[in-house]
Amino acid sequence: MTLTYKEYTPSPQLQPYVDNYTYMVFDGHCEEESPIQRCLPLGMTQIIIHVNQMCSSTWNNGEWKQLPNASFIGIHRDPVSWRTKGRKVMFGISLKPEALMQIFRIPVCDLFNSYTDLESFLGRKTELLTGRMYGVECPRTLINISEQFMIQQLNSMNARSNYVDDAVSLIRISKGTISIDELSRQLYVSERKLQRGFKDILGTNPKMYTRIIRFRNAYEYLQQNLKEEISWADISYHFGYADQAHFIREFREFAGENPTRVIDNKPAYCQLNEELVYG
Repeated sequence: MTLTYKEYTPSPQLQPYVDNYTYMVFDGHCEEESPIQRCLPLGMTQIIIHVNQMCSSTWNNGEWKQLPNASFIGIHRDPVSWRTKGRKVMFGISLKPEALMQIFRIPVCDLFNSYTDLESFLGRKTELLTGRMYGVECPRTLINISEQFMIQQLNSMNARSNYVDDAVSLIRISKGTISIDELSRQLYVSERKLQRGFKDILGTNPKMYTRIIRFRNAYEYLQQNLKEEISWADISYHFGYADQAHFIREFREFAGENPTRVIDNKPAYCQLNEELVYG
């Protein structure tokens, strides 16, 4: 089975709201099953669409459950395991979590560490997106459809930000190294109000989101330096961990494995490769 994984940058108009677009093709025989894939928590929400309407399954509560043709995935703190078989074409829109309130007026709090059918989340708006995507396998066309949909929603909603949006942005800019106390000072908001706002909109607290974003930056550093000799002590220092043991402990919590195991098991992490061939 061949796996192709690509990431694309959104247009400048949508960059404040969309993190990236992902395009995945699993190309195998009808009953050929992919290795189990693991998606790690990166601090974003996602819309995932099986554009050829051939679904995958995810490990949930001790059993494999079929995913909908179109899903909305909330912010995760745990790795998500999933698998597919045959030929599968999937397209993803990774959204900055505050975008849900700005563009759709929908908080994502109820879907922390969870997912749902896209129609249950967005309602009739879903058809404006999926109805044009099903049967399309060209990534550029899928991106154009996504951009038109997102811009249409943005123009109709008069997007506005609040202190939670600003806090989430500051956390990402700092790569997860800013303290909650410093966030409160910069935004002139009490820590208690900040905690409550995060819980009401994102479904988690600012400390957890900060840890996820710091993990994401360390993980992306690994992605970019796979061919070089990596010093865990240097990564620990660079991303503000107390020491190497602290970094490895945090990495294991969010990835489910220590960083060496992740690197040694690249076929299970499609983001570590742009093209993989299994078997």
